[in-house]
Amino acid sequence: MLYQYNMAHTINGIITSFKYDGKLPHVNLVGNYYLITFVPKYSSSYSEKKIEPFQELTSEIKQVIKELSFKGKCIYIETDYFGGPGYQMAIIWENGKAISDPFISYDKIENPKIPEKAKLVINAINIGLHSIGIYTHENKDEFDTVRLGDYRSYEDVLEEFLKTK
Repeated sequence: MLYQYNMAHTINGIITSFKYDGKLPHVNLVGNYYLITFVPKYSSSYSEKKIEPFQELTSEIKQVIKELSFKGKCIYIETDYFGGPGYQMAIIWENGKAISDPFISYDKIENPKIPEKAKLVINAINIGLHSIGIYTHENKDEFDTVRLGDYRSYEDVLEEFLKTK
């Protein structure tokens, strides 16, 4: 469970339900599930406007997930945690379109402002992961089953990705 960690976890990306071998920074999570990450908006190369209710989703990323979703179900995720409190978001894509509302969960945040276009749920990313075929395993939730806690930032994914080049 994401909120149990005392470190930061700030990532945005696409999780595929199929093997991804493209050029974008990515890591294999488990089986044929891959995490593709993108430069966060706080970097110096970020210039695009976000697509609400997300904090990191841009039209460029939306186009990538749209194209990938023709190969199989995908989810777009965002996390922003530091020292326990934070939020997570997910939206499910298939056949070139979003097939769910954006889900959002807050942990250890009192009276959060829920974005107008988002549906408040518990464990937003787990809902998305379950929808693309990830199930709990060995007393772990979906998030931990695919080792998402191992990748806390874009830089973590990029570092592992570059090792495989």
